[in-house]
Amino acid sequence: MPLSSILQSRPESPFAGLWGLPTSSVNWCESDYTITFYIAEFFNSCSSLCMVSFGLLGQWSLSYLPKNVNATPRPRRKDPEIYDPLQEHPRLVGVDRIWLTWFALQIVGWGSVAFHGSLQWWSQAFDEVPMVWTAILHLSTGLVGRYDPFPLATSSTSTSSTSDTEEKGFVESYLVPSLRRSSTGEPYTPIMSTTFLAHAVTCSLLVTLFRGPSQFLVFHILFGSVELAGFFLTYTISKEAADPSHPRGIGYIKGCHSDAVYKSLLQRHQKDVGTLHRRGLWFYCIAIGIWSTDLNFCEYISRIPFIYPSLSMKGLEWVYTTFNPQGHAWWHLLVSIGFYHLGVLVTYDRMLAGYRTFWQGVDKKEPGCLELLKEEKVKGRLVGKKGDVPVIEWLYGWIPVVAMWRPHK
Repeated sequence: MPLSSILQSRPESPFAGLWGLPTSSVNWCESDYTITFYIAEFFNSCSSLCMVSFGLLGQWSLSYLPKNVNATPRPRRKDPEIYDPLQEHPRLVGVDRIWLTWFALQIVGWGSVAFHGSLQWWSQAFDEVPMVWTAILHLSTGLVGRYDPFPLATSSTSTSSTSDTEEKGFVESYLVPSLRRSSTGEPYTPIMSTTFLAHAVTCSLLVTLFRGPSQFLVFHILFGSVELAGFFLTYTISKEAADPSHPRGIGYIKGCHSDAVYKSLLQRHQKDVGTLHRRGLWFYCIAIGIWSTDLNFCEYISRIPFIYPSLSMKGLEWVYTTFNPQGHAWWHLLVSIGFYHLGVLVTYDRMLAGYRTFWQGVDKKEPGCLELLKEEKVKGRLVGKKGDVPVIEWLYGWIPVVAMWRPHK
């Protein structure tokens, strides 16, 4: 395959390859069927696997949740087995919802592979509908974590036969949760979940029913509204972390450690949250800028002059052609990196909210929280303490994951 076939500009009349002429509402700047007869946009399709890869990375990162990153110093000795109430019941801190968000990102990637590989209207829906659901899962994970960290047991339940209160056990409270309630007495989580579900279904129907430019516009308005809300959520998390006295921070562990240890954990909390937010936002903004430029200035981008040496039967000669930097392919990579950072930020905030609420519930003697600390549940293991706190760990200095920081036992 000559290099010029990769570098040439996008033709005005796309060649009909395996999938025929494009029927999608948008055709990106990459030349159609330039590399192979079987894939409409080769680079855009292959780069979509970045989203699949980062979705898998997100799921793998959840394996770090129970790990203690405050490793025992040398000489190493075996750490005692810890009973962590929330690690024993991961659904209480929304691990299943977080896992589902990373899985949805993988579906987005495969949908994008199909879309750019065929440029058909049905494959475009396969790309865009999962994008809406992924953004809603990401947003709802953060909001539920802030308003309903997990279903704390209600302290009482009323019956028609008596005015006395009857304490409910953890299982009953979890199956029929009494969550944080609104001013009208309704639990927040069902309200939020129903609202998000209705929005997702509406977007899915409109994206699949509309055709042409109107479909492209409707999708980006509906998807963009959720995306902007997600940006505002991560901005709120970052801003709150900058305030040491904010009730959603790590102030609840202040009395559990010495002043030096608490100050170190607080600085780590503020630094890591700020780094995650800045990196995620910068990658996202650069990706959006490249996406917009590639979409709106394709005519000029594909005419960028490029000269390269080529060896032929006549000897070494210079070939003059045009260069397409494949901006949409770079968008796939950069937006995947940005979403991963912001996703880890929301995961961290969700975990921190769960631990904070649990130990506050223990202090208030909430029946559901105390139920988790019963001796038969511990089974001889060392019980986790209030000073155990979720932290951000940077693998190889670049890959953020959420783990636990526990004092040496």
